Amino acid sequence: MPVVAWAISRVNRTIDERVIPFMAMLGAGIFMAQMLNFPIGGGTTGHLIGAALAAMLLGPWGAMVILVVILMVQSLVFGDGGITALGLNILNMAVIGSGVSWAVLRVFPEKNRRIAVPLAAWASVFCAAMACGVELAFSYSLAPGQYGIAGSVAIPTMLGSHALIGIGEAVITGGVVVYLAKVAPGLLRMRLGDNNGHDEKSADDRPSGLPLTAKSYAKAALGVVILFAIGLVGFFIFSASYPDGLERIIEGQGLGAPVYNSPLDYGSGYSTMLFMGIVGSVLILGVILAYLKLADRKRTRAENQRE
Repeated sequence: MPVVAWAISRVNRTIDERVIPFMAMLGAGIFMAQMLNFPIGGGTTGHLIGAALAAMLLGPWGAMVILVVILMVQSLVFGDGGITALGLNILNMAVIGSGVSWAVLRVFPEKNRRIAVPLAAWASVFCAAMACGVELAFSYSLAPGQYGIAGSVAIPTMLGSHALIGIGEAVITGGVVVYLAKVAPGLLRMRLGDNNGHDEKSADDRPSGLPLTAKSYAKAALGVVILFAIGLVGFFIFSASYPDGLERIIEGQGLGAPVYNSPLDYGSGYSTMLFMGIVGSVLILGVILAYLKLADRKRTRAENQRE
């Protein structure tokens, strides 16, 4: 909670109105992508987290904020991930995933982006899975066998499956970056830790590159959303019925189903899941847009008062 609060405060202080549509559409696109399961073998699938993509385009704080919104909508509206697990899901995917991605991206110079982006994407998944495995093991030992999963099962299973899932994340993230390099190259001019004396915002606060107009952001974001929407339609047909890595280990341990009855459900049919994917994406776009517009108004009002 303190890390998320800090991320929100940084975004509130530094939000640029040109970036608002981009952040909202990127959040909607990542939600779509998280519904897109890809097979990794053994009747198990993986899905994109999107932390590395968001961290590269928005910086760690912006990435954390949009991932928190996505996870909250998934949990509260669709019952995906559960209520009692929401805090740890935010920690693992939003905080650890974004933080690890940003740390890896900062290590490599811009000329090595082709290596840095896939590595950051893979590391974000692997480290989030490691944290989840440790948490399951800790829960198991804290309340002997009543909750969680034994560490001897949880940790190696989570790491093994998510080492493969991370490869899928790396391929998808790398592909999106290649696409953005063609349609909006200015967005990828990374200035990690280098302000050049021209920008009062720190490198961690602003998006990696700053196109000149809001239209540039919107064009790039719309492209990402369309890309993920095409993937959602194409791959849902083949892999949506298989559980992901965490669901597989939970099924293997015979743990019960969640008791929370969410307002909406993804459903089991292809058309229902596709429709709910669209509903969730629109909802997330609206929530992020409304929040950022409010934050921008408050920031502008505060600046005017100081003047």
